[in-house]
Amino acid sequence: MKFLFFRKQSSVGPNVSAGIKPRFWTRKRALFWTGIGVIVVIVVGCSLWIMYQKQSEETVATNTVTPKPATLPSVVNGVVVDSAVANRRTVAAMIENSPDARPQTGLTNADVVYEAVTEGGITRFMGIFQQTYPDKAGPIRSARSYFIDWLSEYDSFYIHAGGSPTALSRISEYGIKDYPHNSDSYHREPQAGLASEHTLYVDVSKVFEYGQSKKGWSNTYDVSPWQFKDPSEVQPESTPPITIDFTSASYKVVWSYDSATKKYYREMAGSAHKDKVTGDSISASTVITMTVPRSSNPPYSGTGKESEWTMETLGTGTAVVFLDGTRIDGTWKKASRTEKTRFYDSAGAEIRLNRGKIWIEVVPPTGTVSS
Repeated sequence: MKFLFFRKQSSVGPNVSAGIKPRFWTRKRALFWTGIGVIVVIVVGCSLWIMYQKQSEETVATNTVTPKPATLPSVVNGVVVDSAVANRRTVAAMIENSPDARPQTGLTNADVVYEAVTEGGITRFMGIFQQTYPDKAGPIRSARSYFIDWLSEYDSFYIHAGGSPTALSRISEYGIKDYPHNSDSYHREPQAGLASEHTLYVDVSKVFEYGQSKKGWSNTYDVSPWQFKDPSEVQPESTPPITIDFTSASYKVVWSYDSATKKYYREMAGSAHKDKVTGDSISASTVITMTVPRSSNPPYSGTGKESEWTMETLGTGTAVVFLDGTRIDGTWKKASRTEKTRFYDSAGAEIRLNRGKIWIEVVPPTGTVSS
């Protein structure tokens, strides 16, 4: 007899393992994608945090304003002044020095003064004003081309009454911030027996104001300054005066050093040189003499009048710097019209000038300097 055995069928299906395997892989895939999701969340979170930190730092940097120093050295003569004044644009004025023009007004306010010979052996001044703009300076006279080369170092507002043909041509060519005489800032002070050419005065403060409001000129400027230092505490026992012979006795200049004030005081033609209005003596913390080669030109055509000198303001030449009661022999150098005239000692190092008023005496080759 044959016995037939029947396998009992499972109630869960024909193959138990077939039902288990799909569920196992489903759970594995779920764990995998869950892990990926966690990683994405972490990466995105970190990125957002970094962006937030960066934006916060940028916001802090943007909103943080470095306070401006209350005082800074003037770029003109190194004097420590209110920071709003330190790089304020200068105003330059041509001031006469014939005997009929003396005593002048306003030179004591100038931060730098240039003196050079014009026609007839007469010297003329160009005052550079920055820290104080006087309401009266003069007598104002005409421009000369060599002064414009020194003026260009400052890019100043320029005060003058007329000028030589060469000077007027260069004012236009160079784009000088020219403010020639007119009624809004200039006035005359007639005096019996005095020619009108010696009676013109200017309000320097108005030229500065109108240069901005009427001409649209900037009231600040960038310039590469000289090197400056404080006056020395060590003072010499005695200092001989500086004597400059420009042309004649009427233009003989003497600077005498006072160790108490650490300044040089100026005499001209044997008398103390003082301001007409205030009576203050003209003084300087640094006096510089520079010898500049020059050549004469034929008289102006049709007038018979003596023409201006041609001066070699570019290049190099002999210079002497007087400060702290001492004398430093060296050279001056000027590379281009707009670059600063700089002064070097015999070793070739730039001389550090004393903070304070500076007078630059441009001595002709025929002149002399002794001390």
